[in-house]
Amino acid sequence: MSKFQTTAVSPVRGRAEPGSKRLRYLAHVYSDGSRASDVEFVPVGKGLIIGREPGVGRFVLDDAEASRKHAELEVSGDETVRVKDLGSRNGTHLFGAPIESEYLTPGAVLRIGGSLLVYCEIDLPPGMAAFAPLPRASLARLRAEALIDTVAPSELPVLIQGPTGAGKELLATRVHQKSGRKGALVAVNCSTFSKELIGSELFGHVAGAFSGAASNRTGLFAAANEGTLFLDEIADLPLEQQPALLRAMQEKKIRPVGSDKELAVDARVVAASHKKLSELTTAGNFRADLFGRLSGFIVEIPGLVERREEILSLFTLFVGKDAPPLSIEAAESLLLYDWPLNVRELKHVAERSKLFLKDAERIESAVFPPELQQAKREASALGGEDEAPTKQVLETLLGKHGGNVAQVAKALGRHRQQLYRWLKKHELDPEAFRKEE
Repeated sequence: MSKFQTTAVSPVRGRAEPGSKRLRYLAHVYSDGSRASDVEFVPVGKGLIIGREPGVGRFVLDDAEASRKHAELEVSGDETVRVKDLGSRNGTHLFGAPIESEYLTPGAVLRIGGSLLVYCEIDLPPGMAAFAPLPRASLARLRAEALIDTVAPSELPVLIQGPTGAGKELLATRVHQKSGRKGALVAVNCSTFSKELIGSELFGHVAGAFSGAASNRTGLFAAANEGTLFLDEIADLPLEQQPALLRAMQEKKIRPVGSDKELAVDARVVAASHKKLSELTTAGNFRADLFGRLSGFIVEIPGLVERREEILSLFTLFVGKDAPPLSIEAAESLLLYDWPLNVRELKHVAERSKLFLKDAERIESAVFPPELQQAKREASALGGEDEAPTKQVLETLLGKHGGNVAQVAKALGRHRQQLYRWLKKHELDPEAFRKEE
């Protein structure tokens, strides 16, 4: 991979919340012919030259296809970030399309020579110390893990929110491992509960409590005594059962179904959901008092599309050490896809790819499912800055479509990543145009 000069400038603070910090890095995720197992990060300060020529504040690429001074990243006074091609012989590509100068958004994919780089940007909460990126992790995942490590030794309930397949279970396991609690980690998916037997599942029952209850049963709370109870997809817990869960958390006592005696239980609850519990609470589909109890400490883990810097290293892990390396076209296809099913989908694509790799010297994009190949074609159709709509046009479309970026992009006939760059340029926030239900 590349060699970065140690005299590079440090990350700068952007428009973050008071007391918070913004980290900016450029991640070198691929060199032609490499196995992309590691990611190299370089901090982005006010400016960064990328190319083969070494020097102060430069990102040196060991890449014969890159020019000596290939491209430059600039952070302006208003904290927008721009990439500019420096007259390179092979050009600079952003999301698969050639550009001369363009604004960058977090997750932007750059192709420079035979190398692929991802622009990474993240805000740290007030009080959290800045951390150095790790070779196989994204900034978003590291931030989530750092928050988990902070809360784990406490008694606070933890709510982990993020899309399906993003890795919420791993974070829940980390809470337990870092907590120091003596008991077991007991995990259950609330969507699998039978409404008729959910009370028995959580709190146990005594023999004869209902038809089929031939013997006493220890519930999940009791099984997690002095340990951690992980309730995945907590949003699927029926409303009628939520008061019992709330009471168990508040009083640290449970009553098995059919029993007239209460049992003291010390189980730390960690919950997870791919739905926003705050929104469900507002809509009356989740109890506000239970949400208040569960959300002692909330950790967000974004989907893979917001963690592009770890896509290739994960793919390499899943496809196995004996697989050939990725071609740059295949690597770029993986980076440009949106991964709606997240890490699980990436693993399936890797396992599918292995079926077509007999005697192959490279992994080519032809072995990927059609939707990945289509994503690359769409991204390559991005146009240039001279065709950008005006701020007024963007505001009108955002209002018409209620802030839905995908619909606005479709109306303009452009890729949504292009739209995100235009929105950043004009300082437009789609959330401000969301229509209230």
